[in-house]
Amino acid sequence: MNESRGAILERVRSGRVGAPVESRPAPPTPIPTKDSSSLLDRFVQEAEAVGAIVHRSDRRELTVEIVLRILRDAGVNRLISWAPNDLPISGLMEAAVDNGIQLVGPPTPAKAETLGRDWAAMATADAGLTGAVGGLADTGTIVLRSGPGRPRLTWLLPPLHVAVLPSSLVHPTLSAFMGECGELVGCSSHVAFVTGPSRTADIEQTLTTGVHGPKEVHILLVDHDCNPIKEFEAAQATTVSGETGDRMSKNDLVQ
Repeated sequence: MNESRGAILERVRSGRVGAPVESRPAPPTPIPTKDSSSLLDRFVQEAEAVGAIVHRSDRRELTVEIVLRILRDAGVNRLISWAPNDLPISGLMEAAVDNGIQLVGPPTPAKAETLGRDWAAMATADAGLTGAVGGLADTGTIVLRSGPGRPRLTWLLPPLHVAVLPSSLVHPTLSAFMGECGELVGCSSHVAFVTGPSRTADIEQTLTTGVHGPKEVHILLVDHDCNPIKEFEAAQATTVSGETGDRMSKNDLVQ
């Protein structure tokens, strides 16, 4: 019995000789604070890690130029866009039209008789252009809020999504965003947290992009003057009693 036990222990010992030493996972990198100079770098790093393409701009003219270049390089002919007042940068839609891109308008309940035709037209759009109400640095996520002038199909339907995000709206984490913008979320009928392009995997774990949303996401992180807090101020001014335009209604359902 003792000999058998000794033989077993010897085999165990010999099997462990030269075995690789288990490496401990590196501790997570601390998330920069809101006022940290590295916050935007962390956002860019995380967004690119999940497949988004991030561009930086410190001038309005450069922002317009980058948007046009993205659309041109992708061969975009038809574009869905948020309303001009809901985009952080003025003149983006006009610049697209001036460059020969056709705008596809979202359907509205007021035009119920043309609703089917409008949906079909939107389905032919090559790209969607939106703003964003926030960014999360720890995951590279952008926060989108739908409503009148901000149809959710803009970022769900086309194969290419271009989002313009003011750098001042980037927060370290989801909890930090909710702490500062919780009322904005609370008065919205639909808020989406988008992390990179759409992707899914089947039972064999074959990764496919673009099944439930865009195959390509470009984020324009702008450091110049824009109007990033307009929506938040408007949300703060609404009352729970019912005059906010983003309550769940027939209008919201098509947005």
